[in-house]
Amino acid sequence: MSQKEQNEQFKEVKLSSKLIVIASIILIVTIALAVIFGGYFFGMKGLFSILGITYDSNQTLVLFILVCFAAGLIIDPLTMIVSMILAKSLSLKKTALFAFILYFISNFITICFADYFMQSIYIPDVLLFVISALMAFIELAFDEQPNEGTVKNSL
Repeated sequence: MSQKEQNEQFKEVKLSSKLIVIASIILIVTIALAVIFGGYFFGMKGLFSILGITYDSNQTLVLFILVCFAAGLIIDPLTMIVSMILAKSLSLKKTALFAFILYFISNFITICFADYFMQSIYIPDVLLFVISALMAFIELAFDEQPNEGTVKNSL
């Protein structure tokens, strides 16, 4: 079935059915975003509790996470650009150490930025390094790298 035929069939559907489809899609997206944000919230809450980081309220923690996301939206693309420039101009391979250092620096800048603008959260300097390193290890673990050591011909 072509795209044109699908569009014509959707145009023939009643308005109430279209609204149900649109509302269902919005509901699914909202639930997915809530689950993702909830994971970040409770993960940060647990991490802050374990490390002894103090904050005023749960709203402060939510705002901290949102500021980190906003700063990350700016810093992460810049980190990718720097990574590509360094890899091409200096002929560096993207090794695990190289990737870890870039992830660590971007995480450190993001967390420092959020900590600087939020007076209701106190993160000691040592813990800024610990959290940045922990997040860099997690990013490195989930980083998609092609397996160069795999056998090309399995026959």
